[in-house]
Amino acid sequence: MSNLKQVTSVGWDQTAETLAKFILKPTIGFSTYFAIDALNLAIPKEFKDKPMTILDVAAGTGPLSLYGAEVYKNTKFIATDFSPKMIEIVDRLVKGNNIKNIEAHVMDGQNLAIENDSIDYTFSIFGLIFFPDLIKGMKEMHRVLKPNNQSRAAIASWCNDSFLVQVFQETTDQLLTQQNGKPTTYHQTALSLSNESEFKAHLESVGFIDVTITKVEHPMELDAISDLIPMFKTNPTYLDCLDQLHSEELKSKFDTLFIEIAKSKNPQRSSENNKLQLRSYSYIGVGTKK
Repeated sequence: MSNLKQVTSVGWDQTAETLAKFILKPTIGFSTYFAIDALNLAIPKEFKDKPMTILDVAAGTGPLSLYGAEVYKNTKFIATDFSPKMIEIVDRLVKGNNIKNIEAHVMDGQNLAIENDSIDYTFSIFGLIFFPDLIKGMKEMHRVLKPNNQSRAAIASWCNDSFLVQVFQETTDQLLTQQNGKPTTYHQTALSLSNESEFKAHLESVGFIDVTITKVEHPMELDAISDLIPMFKTNPTYLDCLDQLHSEELKSKFDTLFIEIAKSKNPQRSSENNKLQLRSYSYIGVGTKK
């Protein structure tokens, strides 16, 4: 059994409030832009007003459901996550904004308490990539979809050339190399579906047809590079990197090296709002159920 915090509900409970800051209304948060891409890639525009049921798997603090509920007003959104704290935040946002077409449930995406053949569309935005068993998660998304050659699943994964992915990789690799006395590569869970051909093959292996993998890009915007540390201090991705390091001396070097590497990539500021633009790329895999 994995001891990574990224695959536990407790790990994500600890960072839920920090993540929520990026999607609280009225501001659309960073991950919401990728959710919008997934919705647009999976659902035909002419279905906007059609009554549907959409399942949001590993929904986190609900960026896809919260945005989608406003656009697809006749659709019921079911937001699920195995982290009770995440679902608590979704509930709070739903009630606070008087949203009538979202319901939220604590649920394991590898064992969905959803009937077979009952969902029109299902999505997972940077959630399924952290599942201990990716294939089991995909099978569950396929199982609950209606078998009508129209119902689709869409899954978002990070790409290797995303700014933060690269900074985490280079920082951890350098410190692990110091620790082990030889070149060492850390395998990031967030990159579990970063190989385009493997991503497509996985979706096809569980029964999806007409599979497409689309690369999209949206920048993460920051006032300063130093903002990254408080942003990720409670994130299991960050904590799992630290756990790879066996000495307090190496752990104490992580933040300084992380910022140093991030600055070396020389992110540019926007001419519109003067914020740093951290280039971020995602593969969005879409498949149809027969």
